[in-house]
Amino acid sequence: MVALVSAWAVLLMMAAAQGGSLASAVDPQILSASVSDTRFGQVWIVRILLAIAVMGVMVRPRPPRDRLMLILSGLLLASVALTGHSALPGGVPGILHQLADVAHLIAAGWWIGGLLALVLASRKLGPDAVQVLHRFSGVGYGAVAAIVATGLFKSAILVATVNSVDSTAYGWTLLTKVGLFGGMGLLALSNRFWITPGLQKGGDQAVWLRRLQLQVILEFALGVGVLAVVGALGALSPPISN
Repeated sequence: MVALVSAWAVLLMMAAAQGGSLASAVDPQILSASVSDTRFGQVWIVRILLAIAVMGVMVRPRPPRDRLMLILSGLLLASVALTGHSALPGGVPGILHQLADVAHLIAAGWWIGGLLALVLASRKLGPDAVQVLHRFSGVGYGAVAAIVATGLFKSAILVATVNSVDSTAYGWTLLTKVGLFGGMGLLALSNRFWITPGLQKGGDQAVWLRRLQLQVILEFALGVGVLAVVGALGALSPPISN
């Protein structure tokens, strides 16, 4: 629902920007041109259809729904790489950048989406908490490795030089993202090497489970902050485009 509503909001803002006034946001001709005459509009149509398909799958009561949801939501997330800065600088490097962006988006969605599931599950966890944390950590390590590798590749393309990091708004915003991501990583390590051993020792399970809930909620909140910063990055011009 959020993806669907926000997609319409972005289209209206784009039409307003193209027309030079807020009234342009509801101008049928400008809206039509925004959808049919731009790459953004073509991707926008695909994203709308995917979001509707995801909503349709959500109401299916049968088990195959999970596989369909995984595929469709992955495609919806990956489609973000078809717009914005992902195509820079063009040519083969641009294609590689888009592929890296797809991997970056899916890995981030896997980790942050998994955190939301862990936040919800942590309220009901008992003796099985250790097994759940071990399973999540195994998936999380792979996601983090993919995020770091693709993030470094993307930064090398968009930021270009080290001097651009602390001399541009894009660079400072990127540093904010890195800082929030680092905080998530520290909390993940704390869960693995402090909370998990505490649960294994068989002490006061209630205390350790409360600590787990608090840390997972905080880690997820930082993840939401990362997503907000990514949205800001999309509205800024990277150094490579200047």
